[in-house]
Amino acid sequence: MSAGRFTILAARGIGIAAGLAAAAWLVWLAYVYLASEAVIERRYTLPSSLVHASTDAQAIARGKHWATLGGCFGCHGKDLRGRLLKDNPYLTLWAGDLTAAAATYSDGDFERAIRHGLTPDAKPMWIMPSDTFAYMRDKDVTDLISYIRSLPVHRVRLHTARFDWTARKAIVAGKLAPKSPKADEIASPADEGPRYDGGRYLASIACAQCHGPDLTGAGSAPDLNVAATYTRSQFFRLLYRGQSAHGWLPIMSPLAKTRFHAFHDYEINALYDYLVARKTLVPWTKEQRAEFNAGTRKDLVPPPRQP
Repeated sequence: MSAGRFTILAARGIGIAAGLAAAAWLVWLAYVYLASEAVIERRYTLPSSLVHASTDAQAIARGKHWATLGGCFGCHGKDLRGRLLKDNPYLTLWAGDLTAAAATYSDGDFERAIRHGLTPDAKPMWIMPSDTFAYMRDKDVTDLISYIRSLPVHRVRLHTARFDWTARKAIVAGKLAPKSPKADEIASPADEGPRYDGGRYLASIACAQCHGPDLTGAGSAPDLNVAATYTRSQFFRLLYRGQSAHGWLPIMSPLAKTRFHAFHDYEINALYDYLVARKTLVPWTKEQRAEFNAGTRKDLVPPPRQP
């Protein structure tokens, strides 16, 4: 084979290889875009809703209480007018203006956003901590919506999430996902029997966002079994002042000022009793809870854990 013919064939081979590589690259880009878009644009069945907001002053006051304990102001801003939560070259996420949303959202829309993390058009929300509100009582959801509706409407453009290629690749890889709108997929704090239901409920609303839905810890936030090492007075100081036995805590201290100062004393007592029980008692099973609900089980407290 002559040198010239070899050069031509080699050039053709390189060209074919380059073409195949380019085609593969385009196919991969198309796959990432379409697969991530399927997640972003996925629609769920909207659950029905029976909540109806009230203009009653006491309901509105209770709603502000839950908005404070639940951390609504931390994400949506001090007036619930929304703020930018994450902005980098590949991902932009906003906590929406709730006063503007009130102009177009029905009470059912708000309820589905709070409990299920769903938009009015049935798409999943990406940063709404609906997993911690999935089991919020109807009355408390109603009060929370009543409070939101009592605020002056601040009409601004509603921002939407922006996903660049890095974010889309993370979605396809399963490293970035919206909150699950299915309550049956969400963990919950251990059931320690009816005597501790109040504290368990408060823990799910006020503690689960940082410590995980089951309170076993998440990221740098520890398992809340640690609460059992506090005396009752130390626990009060922790929530009201953000101080441990060893002094100021960099995360709890700001939370004490912005959220946990709203706790009533009886709520802190109930929360403390539950967290101690969670550490020291055997959790109830679903079957035991069903027996109690059916009236066939009379005991209110599970047995102690074995040492």
